[in-house]
Amino acid sequence: MKALVVFDSTWGNTEKIAKAIAEGIGGDTRAVRVGTTQAAELDRLDLLVLGSPVLGGRSSPAMQALLGSLPRKKLTVATFDTRLVARFTRIFGFAATRMADTLKEMGHDVTSTEGFFVRGRAGPLAEGEIERATQWGKSIRASSR
Repeated sequence: MKALVVFDSTWGNTEKIAKAIAEGIGGDTRAVRVGTTQAAELDRLDLLVLGSPVLGGRSSPAMQALLGSLPRKKLTVATFDTRLVARFTRIFGFAATRMADTLKEMGHDVTSTEGFFVRGRAGPLAEGEIERATQWGKSIRASSR
């Protein structure tokens, strides 16, 4: 399976989760920062995983730009975000859900959406989230076969 995890990270937490997801997917899966991959590379994937911190209920501007430039070929995609544990964050929504909705509207096949928790705006990650991200990577690999 040819998979790629593309992430944006403001404080490093989303990057840590992206690398754990790539490890869980296995094989030659890489985690790369948004803006470092070419559209042609995305066309050859079996699975694309997109991740962003939640910024005002949305993904980062760089991730939103990537969503707008994805190839028209139908892709199999999973989305994730890093989010605060705080109750008020539900008011604004979550980046992973909004990315998934956008991808579905574009005709892509979204297989899974997940949120990973940080203890404060700049982190650190909540206990056990790296391990949970690795497990999620294994589960999306299994469901994408």
